[in-house]
Amino acid sequence: MALPRSLLLVVGDELLGGFTVDRNGPLALRLLHEAGYPARRLEIVSDSVDDIAAAVRRGIDDPSIARIIVCGGIGPTPDDRTHEAVARALGRDLVEHPEALRHVRELVARMHAAGWVASPEPSPANRRMARMAAGGQVLTNRRGMAPPLAVRLDGDGAERWLFVLPGVPREFEAILEEELIPEFFTGSRPLTVIEQQHPGAVEADFAEPLRQLEIEFPDVAAGSYPQQQRPEPLLVIRLRGEDPDQVAAAAARLTALREEAQETG
Repeated sequence: MALPRSLLLVVGDELLGGFTVDRNGPLALRLLHEAGYPARRLEIVSDSVDDIAAAVRRGIDDPSIARIIVCGGIGPTPDDRTHEAVARALGRDLVEHPEALRHVRELVARMHAAGWVASPEPSPANRRMARMAAGGQVLTNRRGMAPPLAVRLDGDGAERWLFVLPGVPREFEAILEEELIPEFFTGSRPLTVIEQQHPGAVEADFAEPLRQLEIEFPDVAAGSYPQQQRPEPLLVIRLRGEDPDQVAAAAARLTALREEAQETG
């Protein structure tokens, strides 16, 4: 049975402009891989309702995607447009979610009690964070004010989910590790990965063996990764696949092909 796949959409003009380096994508990709929901792709999308909605819609329309995570653009300022875009992609109304508003109110009240804000009532900007696609489930954000959202998607018997998370790295990490992975990313297994290290080798040495491996093991992905800043060349080959036996067989075959190439070379 094929592993369920994920789509990660990271929203932000500051990322596309090169002003900020994305920290959420690499973390999510690692955790999704470990949970057995490897990413089909990662996209960085501008702060545009049209662009975000189109990216979300592509994910919804792809039946191979079991989980969609949209990250960023759910704060209090006018350039935070993700909730509006997600509602459009889902064909749902944008509404003020009572549970989300409750979270915002509680946090503002605590901030007021600590003397950080003048009023115990949320400002219109803060209330804006509680406006999201109708019919979703609000998740816990214990590190910030922007409430995350989970939406169950219709599927052909398979359970599919869409999540909208804040882009602040400490909030994103906590929600992903404490809320999403334990509850919504279960029942699968990680891809099998086997790593080979070949001291003194260069990529050209493995061009033909890897080409042959691709023919014999089409369900196993193999990549070559030269390691820099070493006293001698080192080439790392990683083989990945869903079937552990196939990956192990491919690794053994690659070793044999490499030895054959060295003997004939």
